[in-house]
Amino acid sequence: MPISLRFALLAFAAAASLTHAAAPDPALLGCWRAAKIVLTTPDGEKAEDISGRCTLQFKDEQFESTCKTSSNGVATTTYRYRIVRPQVYAATMAGSTFKTEMVGTTREYEYHVEGDRLRTVTVPPPKVSVAATTASRVETEASRAACP
Repeated sequence: MPISLRFALLAFAAAASLTHAAAPDPALLGCWRAAKIVLTTPDGEKAEDISGRCTLQFKDEQFESTCKTSSNGVATTTYRYRIVRPQVYAATMAGSTFKTEMVGTTREYEYHVEGDRLRTVTVPPPKVSVAATTASRVETEASRAACP
């Protein structure tokens, strides 16, 4: 799998179902272009994507990640999301054009909106498990963008 697709998948992928959630954060709503995505693997290797090929569009209860691929295609993934704690949302993958085996998985992200900048970082699972030892840390920096 090309590294840009792996970035897109991991940056916006998901892993644990939550039951209570707050209303959507109006600061998240709208469109964002990822300026930088940094993937850190469990063994400490880092890979960075600064291509700007990925965008997010947040609505009240879902968001869509769209990334242009190196083969001139487009990879689109849809997530349901909920604010679960202040500055933390849980994203559950609802559908994907390229990584269907991950549909239904959930992952938490800490986020911070400052003006037209959005920063996110994955939240490690609360319990150490086999899945946690293979999980990667994903950090993103995005800028507000016009919605299509």
